[in-house]
Amino acid sequence: MSQIAENKKIFKGVYQGKRVLVTGHTGFKGAWLTLWLTQMGADVAGFSKYLPSEPCLFDVLGLKKKIRHFHGDVIEFNQIEKVFRAFKPQIVFHMAAQPIVRTAYQDPKKTFDTNLGGTVNVLECVRHAPYVQAVVVITSDKCYENVGISRGYREEDRLGGEDPYSASKACAEIAFSAYFRSIFFSSGQNIFGNSPCWKRHRWR
Repeated sequence: MSQIAENKKIFKGVYQGKRVLVTGHTGFKGAWLTLWLTQMGADVAGFSKYLPSEPCLFDVLGLKKKIRHFHGDVIEFNQIEKVFRAFKPQIVFHMAAQPIVRTAYQDPKKTFDTNLGGTVNVLECVRHAPYVQAVVVITSDKCYENVGISRGYREEDRLGGEDPYSASKACAEIAFSAYFRSIFFSSGQNIFGNSPCWKRHRWR
């Protein structure tokens, strides 16, 4: 059995014929994910601002001929929203980011705009897209507070970051958690009743 056939068997054809959107599909990890999804039978669309190098893996793999390629910046909500409306993805992998630590020192605002603001833009699109069945947000192990432990960091470890890149990734994690717990799946644990503050829509 080939590796592709084995993967299809493992994943039980879950991606077969599904419309899958990958943001940041021209990057190293995004390109490999895009190739794998096409091999799994998915109808893939990618959204990206630029090619990271020349040549780059995206070109070497010939992915532009295998998928629908949308050019744009995840910072711009209207651009990513147009892709959602045109492609109507059923599954979303959000990988678009400013991934360079040194660049984050040089332009921290753009790093936060991309890594935090871009994530919120994608989540907002998902929020208004009833056809989306699943969303996966990719961040980084740098989102965890560096406390000098020898083991790898785990999801229950404290978020943090002393540099702009790490902090922006921690912020993206917090934003996704907030959307997941309070918007996509409401817990219903708010308390309504008398309050000394009579502000409209106040929850406590």
